[in-house]
Amino acid sequence: MALPPDGSMMSTAETRLPEEGLGGLVCLKFWTSGPQSKGFSLSTIIYEPHRDAGISAIAFHPTRHMAVSSSYGGDFKIWARSHEFQQREQMLENPGWTCHAVGSYKKKPMTAAAFSGDGSVLAIAAETVITIWDPEKNVLVAVLERLWRPITMLSFIGNSEYLVSASRGLKSQLSLWSLSKLSVSWSYKLQAEAVACAIDVSYFAVLALLPQSSTCTELTETKRDGRDGVILLFKAGEPIPVATWSVEKANGGGLAFVNVNSVSFKGNVLDGKSPPALLAYINGDHEYVLFNPYNLEVHEPSMVVRENCVGMEDETGRFGYASIYGELPEFDVKRNQTKLAPLLPYKKPWETIFSGSSHNLPPITKLCSAFQESLLEKRTASITV
Repeated sequence: MALPPDGSMMSTAETRLPEEGLGGLVCLKFWTSGPQSKGFSLSTIIYEPHRDAGISAIAFHPTRHMAVSSSYGGDFKIWARSHEFQQREQMLENPGWTCHAVGSYKKKPMTAAAFSGDGSVLAIAAETVITIWDPEKNVLVAVLERLWRPITMLSFIGNSEYLVSASRGLKSQLSLWSLSKLSVSWSYKLQAEAVACAIDVSYFAVLALLPQSSTCTELTETKRDGRDGVILLFKAGEPIPVATWSVEKANGGGLAFVNVNSVSFKGNVLDGKSPPALLAYINGDHEYVLFNPYNLEVHEPSMVVRENCVGMEDETGRFGYASIYGELPEFDVKRNQTKLAPLLPYKKPWETIFSGSSHNLPPITKLCSAFQESLLEKRTASITV
């Protein structure tokens, strides 16, 4: 799933696993935010955007209606809304998304993708190599040096010239690249679980897992307390972290910078000024916390107090689900016990077997072929000598 900075659109990748070798499908979906940002409505479905290969990453252009998807099949595609390259008088009322360009690098699997802060540069990871492209002309500009392990995460740091990459595995590595020098500025042997970059400032945060066995006394004591990860806050170009926080349940966790509304937030404010952004940490159990990463006096992440926040206690004293949707009705077992009508087979099942919403059904070409194959019996060839 991917969202642009303004949150007006969304893109999701869906993979359906085949059952008994039939019915496998990969599709890419684009969604449009509804009125007053209440939910998303489906805009475009693209079936098998990279043939049968899975989608490894999706990234939106920061200022235009453009997106990129990379695949393990060895290519990436740049998508654009239909009106993006049309004249104003030819704009459509409900424009869809179409493929604008296709690229590849030595047929290597594409494992990560990211746009720069102004959208003029596109970075695509081809396994252990980072390729730099011009998204408008779809031209390969540069190739950065090779790493030991396949790159799983790419992100540009704000509007700076720096690009951060992360690879996982036995030789996991966190690297900071300088595009002006086309080389590595610094790197650490870290198993990064998540990387988040601020939009307007040159800071980025890394969620790293602590090693299983360590000779460091501080790390051993930290793991005994149940904290198995650490959040590192870096400033672009500087190898020493600005701040660090030890956290629990880091495996499967995530990070994200959240823009601050000075009216709705209070607390964790330095010198009467709101921070540029708050940092959200989500642990492996889907519990989250918001804190000010620029307050260096805070040693542990703590909840930022937000007035009239959905999900906190409301005026009636209810929490969580009840505060949003209200109390659930009581279920009476005796009252809801009704006799079920006998099930009878429908005389014409072919009239309803393919009925359903278009976004829930596979394309007709793939659906019919799988249906026909399920009806046919495969003969096993017998050879007599």
